[in-house]
Amino acid sequence: MKLLSYSNKGSRESNQDLLLECKLKNGSYLFLIVDGMGGLEHGEMAARLVCENIETYLSTVDHVSPFQIQMAINKSNLIIRQRSEALRVSMGATLGGVAVQGEEVIYFWVGDVKIIHFRDSRIIFESKSHNLVNELIDSGNIGTVAQLERYRHVVTRSIHGKTKSGLAEIHSNLFNPNRDILFVCSDGFHDVLSGIQIESQLESHESLTDFAVNINEVAGNYCLDNGSFGIVTSGSFCYPISSLKQYS
Repeated sequence: MKLLSYSNKGSRESNQDLLLECKLKNGSYLFLIVDGMGGLEHGEMAARLVCENIETYLSTVDHVSPFQIQMAINKSNLIIRQRSEALRVSMGATLGGVAVQGEEVIYFWVGDVKIIHFRDSRIIFESKSHNLVNELIDSGNIGTVAQLERYRHVVTRSIHGKTKSGLAEIHSNLFNPNRDILFVCSDGFHDVLSGIQIESQLESHESLTDFAVNINEVAGNYCLDNGSFGIVTSGSFCYPISSLKQYS
């Protein structure tokens, strides 16, 4: 697998997004974005603890499954609770990631990090954020435009020490190495570009590198919050690939 990734602090004082890429047992590939919650204390620490504990746990299993992913998240939730109690502060993070094992991909997320699966440059899966707006829409209690805008960043699930709110949504799908692209981005990025807009950008570029450079510029110019993304693809994919990493 190959990764093109980018992370920018936007208009924030610091970047609390962390990107994790690693190979696990039996050749499984893991990519994860963890977004430290800026409204709570120690967002950077929370993101680091979640990344470290998920990687440590999943590195020990022979096969990555939805059960093992949730166990890894539970472990990170416990660590966040212990550290929060020790420091007497509140801290938390949201996350989204993909695990690729041969011809299978598992998507998982807690909160509002978005995952999009493209096949032949068209969306075949897009995650739905765990936020108050989506809960209101699902329940039929759609409010005014001002209310929806105000609640857009109020997440209903996160890793902040409580097991129930740290329940991940997990789905699996087939992964075609010659046709598929996996796209993971934090909310600071998908505030600027929606899934449909990302799809349009992907279709209009001849290479993934050109596509990534273009949306880098958009993120750099318009992201107010920390904005990060990762493009995961097989080394056999037909688009020309080059390494692109920028962290600020």
